[in-house]
Amino acid sequence: MAVTGPTHAEVMKKEKDALDVLNDLYRYSDIGEYDSIPSDDVDRFKWFGVYRQKPKAGHMMLRIKIPGGQISPAQLRGISELTDKYARGFGDITTRQTIQLHWLLMKDIRPIFEALRDLGMNSQFACGDCPRNVVSCPLAGVATDELFDSSGLVQELSNTFQSLGKQVSNLPRKFKSSLGSCSIHCQQPQINDLAFYGVRRASGETGFGLLVGGGLSDTPHFAQPMRVFVKPNQVSDVGRAVAFLFRDHGYREKRTHARLKFLVADKGWEWTRDQIEKNLGYQLERDDSLQHPPAVHSDHLGTGEQRDGNFYIGIPIERGRWTARNMRDIADLADKYGTGEKRIRLTNKQNAMLLDIPKANVRAVSTALGSDAVHLPLGGHPLRDSLISCTGTEFCNLATVETKHRAGAMLKWLEENTQLDFPLFITVVGCPNSCAQYQIADIGLTGMPMMDPHRKDANGKALKIEGFKVLLGARLGVDPRFGEVIAKKIPGDRVHLSIKNLIDTYKAERADEDETFTGWTLRTEPERLKALIEEPALALDAALLPA
Repeated sequence: MAVTGPTHAEVMKKEKDALDVLNDLYRYSDIGEYDSIPSDDVDRFKWFGVYRQKPKAGHMMLRIKIPGGQISPAQLRGISELTDKYARGFGDITTRQTIQLHWLLMKDIRPIFEALRDLGMNSQFACGDCPRNVVSCPLAGVATDELFDSSGLVQELSNTFQSLGKQVSNLPRKFKSSLGSCSIHCQQPQINDLAFYGVRRASGETGFGLLVGGGLSDTPHFAQPMRVFVKPNQVSDVGRAVAFLFRDHGYREKRTHARLKFLVADKGWEWTRDQIEKNLGYQLERDDSLQHPPAVHSDHLGTGEQRDGNFYIGIPIERGRWTARNMRDIADLADKYGTGEKRIRLTNKQNAMLLDIPKANVRAVSTALGSDAVHLPLGGHPLRDSLISCTGTEFCNLATVETKHRAGAMLKWLEENTQLDFPLFITVVGCPNSCAQYQIADIGLTGMPMMDPHRKDANGKALKIEGFKVLLGARLGVDPRFGEVIAKKIPGDRVHLSIKNLIDTYKAERADEDETFTGWTLRTEPERLKALIEEPALALDAALLPA
């Protein structure tokens, strides 16, 4: 058998710990350097949230770490100022409740990092082979049906990982965590490497079930239940134990096979639990009833009452892309109309929420959001809340198709040509890595180049265009399943017709108002679903998506 050496990434991480690159990052920023930066150092920048932006010609992307999407008006206003000054006036909310800024230059990094520090924020471990941003329910601490308040534990777990520093800065691959006590488990525990989901036992005691080994990308796995009850004061210790398990036992021979999900799948949940407890030094309380939580697709958008009598207001951010002005307006509204903490939350559907609004101020906030000055209206088409997209070829070096602008045009057309009385999660993704979670969407679109025989290039040959695979049938919860590819090679500028046909047919055929879109797709023959997708999009007279 041929013996292969360590991957370049493993060699790079051993030669210099990625956390040691910070001084170099500052030095390169001070001199405005880019072209002569060693490639390995550029890769190490990821541990501080800094990526080379496509086409790798001098601009950078920065991901700011925001545990649980929990951000204050002052912090959001500070980011809006950075966005205006350095990022051409816009940024993106991610599905991990963070903010990404684009168009940065190396000389911008030090002043941005210093400004973030002054705001009480940072980007350490926002990317790289380390613990990533901890996600949570956007209504943590305020939801009336929340099992218990776990909002403080999100920051505690994030701080635990950051304080471990070099003990967890060289994991085999990325390590994603989820923690929440939401009654519908909207923080998507089943697709994270490590997940704590809230439970209330028959005795009335509250705590967490534990899932380990989930993840998407091109080989998705649902996290496996460890069948234990975790007390709130055990969360940080368990998080540390799972990270150490991954560090010490995770696969490092091949990058595409290095996520924790592969180790857990191979070794099984009992071995995984045993190793966690070995790292803990004690046994967790067994509970075989704690397996898959009844999760659903939601980020609680809308207006509702908090447990303290104040209200939250969900604000749709179209495709997760917002301007510095949007950020500033939301921060200003929180300060003007909020009370107490005046909290703001970002959601995993790329939206924003205002918390702590007195009932008397709800109408004024709604009116202000819908004004021409702010232009972030509430109560529009349901897809404005739940049609999301990744960054796409506009900025990402891995994407194969453009997503943000196409998703925007698709949303506008669907708003004008469909009527919805139900939630529908649609995601537009530029590559198989699933930053926008196409395998768990009601309708998942994953991009791919394709040849269109009905359109010709200058030489009369089939034209190469951007297309999508269409996945249906996904759901989280007690009987989870990933979406399956129903149709391939659907032209990107015609896939909106497929979506409308699916929506219209579902509305006409659903058994009753309680049957979900996924429920309908699962009882419909795949060949028929394929026809519903292909027939309108591949028709010779199909109308192209307006730009």
